[in-house]
Amino acid sequence: MVPVMQPSPGITILVVEDNNDMRRFICSVLRDKYNLLEASNGEEALSILLSNQVDFIISDLMMPVMDGLELSRRVKEDFAISHIPFLMLTAKTGQESRLESYRVGVDEYLLKPFDEELLLTRISNILENKRRHQSKFNIDMDVDELNIEDESRDKKFIDQVMEVVKNNYKNSYFEVGDFAEALGISRSLLNKKLQNLTRQSATKFMRNYRMSIARELILKNRKTRNMNVSEIAYEVGFNDSKYFTRCFTRQFNVTPSSMLNGDDT
Repeated sequence: MVPVMQPSPGITILVVEDNNDMRRFICSVLRDKYNLLEASNGEEALSILLSNQVDFIISDLMMPVMDGLELSRRVKEDFAISHIPFLMLTAKTGQESRLESYRVGVDEYLLKPFDEELLLTRISNILENKRRHQSKFNIDMDVDELNIEDESRDKKFIDQVMEVVKNNYKNSYFEVGDFAEALGISRSLLNKKLQNLTRQSATKFMRNYRMSIARELILKNRKTRNMNVSEIAYEVGFNDSKYFTRCFTRQFNVTPSSMLNGDDT
């Protein structure tokens, strides 16, 4: 097995390549910007993925023991790691191999030989695109903004997450343990998946959903005046209206009372 570098805080990329010279070259290009882990085939890569936090995978297509296509397929089938972006490297130019890569969940495809800047730009674009979709989602909690493939395990998971939160946001006693139990997974896996898919912990996810509903209620009550700020706070699961106000102000940069009175326009 290829020696594994100890990752430090930041984005960690797993480089999977059976050619030692090519693997060393790829790592030399990435080393100044990312933390790196290395594997010489798909089987080694899966072992590393099970024991390390990985944010991005770069893999060769043709490798002994387990090739890049099988690795991608196994990654996408494993719920604990299915969210990790996958960039495939190959010297094969055939359309069929490219289509097969996309069918098994590869995010991008890069032909060898490639320019150093092209590799860095491709990685940066994939990560930035993911962050952009997450930022849009975090504004109004619209799942479509995450741009997750409809039939993927991650899409089914996030749909389940939204359903659980929708059914329980009014319950002030609904906590992360209840959240995880409702989904049938551990608290640690729940936090890991939400952090990677939405850049939110489970606690923050629930709070932001409540804030999103509260904002809708406040805008609705500008005209009707059926509810005041305290009543809206209780409606979305906050027992403490002062804490609700702090959370709301931090989320939207305006107090709930100012928004209710139209002072934010």
